[in-house]
Amino acid sequence: MNRHPLLPGADAVFEEVTRAQHAPGALYSDPRVLEMEIERIFLRDWFCLARAEEISAPGDYLTTRIVREPVLLCRDAAGEIRAFLNMCRHRGVEVAAGRGSARQFVCPYHGWTYGLDGRLKGAGFMQDAVGFERQECRLPPLAVGLWGGWIFVTLNPEPEPFERYIADFDDKFGYLRMETLRLGLRVDSDLKCNWKLMVENFIDFYHINVLHRDTVARFMKTVDLPYELRRNGQVFINEYDTGTLSQSGEQTARRIAALEGRPARFSQTALLPPNLNFFVRPDYVSLYTSWPLSVDTMRMSGRVLWTAETVASPSCAAIVAEFKGMLDKVLAEDFSMVESLQNALSARRHVPGRMSRLERGVQHFIQHNLERLGARTTGPSSGPPTAS
Repeated sequence: MNRHPLLPGADAVFEEVTRAQHAPGALYSDPRVLEMEIERIFLRDWFCLARAEEISAPGDYLTTRIVREPVLLCRDAAGEIRAFLNMCRHRGVEVAAGRGSARQFVCPYHGWTYGLDGRLKGAGFMQDAVGFERQECRLPPLAVGLWGGWIFVTLNPEPEPFERYIADFDDKFGYLRMETLRLGLRVDSDLKCNWKLMVENFIDFYHINVLHRDTVARFMKTVDLPYELRRNGQVFINEYDTGTLSQSGEQTARRIAALEGRPARFSQTALLPPNLNFFVRPDYVSLYTSWPLSVDTMRMSGRVLWTAETVASPSCAAIVAEFKGMLDKVLAEDFSMVESLQNALSARRHVPGRMSRLERGVQHFIQHNLERLGARTTGPSSGPPTAS
């Protein structure tokens, strides 16, 4: 038994779900916990940052962040996707901003210039700098993993092999051949809550019949679903019945080829820790990542894919607009609850409540995070695959 000094009472999360309690509020409200998460999770794990099609041509680039670390993604002259820390090797100024296309990256402060391969091409007035070797200077490279058209990056100089990291997810969802799908919508939202609350919310089916009774829950036969719990906090709900995200609940776009023959309301949901939530419907796939801005603020980034035929069709704008109208309603419902939950978790008198058996997936994710922070009882939650 380990008792974490910042997380008293965390042991109760590791009981069987019908005996378990939720985590102490400090897991979501103590800045010291966030600092531990940055060191033990965000500086170590793989993260999904973009779609390959967002940087489709040589010279295309986009910039983003993994918590405090600025990241530059680009496609080099040979068409290879590369990732770098977006920091000039002189003073650290970001050499690129936003997204666009470039032949090279020029630091806006002192003009140091870098090629698309990250190598330093020019640095004015540095000829007489003793021991400075321009040919050995480059933007710090980051490891890149590609899967289903998604770009993953890690800050870890010695990461878990990407093939191992993505293996379970590929086993479940590789059949979709997402590299053939196309990006139709991107959404970004800032919330006043801890980053983990949205991750948990997306796999919490306990609330659907209550909070989403007029939206997502309209066509669901049951919310009492079997969870498949995999290593390292992964959660899969392999198949359930609900409507696509349209006003009628009926499919509005071309069906994904890999889902031909599946039921009309076929759905899947998954969590790939630390911060990726994934949804499958007959006509689209959506992926959401949650990022801490501070201990009680976060940014959610979402991308939605449809078939290439749908994205290229004249009706695409109407399809996307209808989808986004429904998505905005569902997310507004969720956002109001997770922000209210953050207020409670920050309160001095907050006491964690008991778990429902419908929260097995949420419990699995919480256990995994507590293990990463060194707060766990006897034995890991991330053992062999289980279903419940």
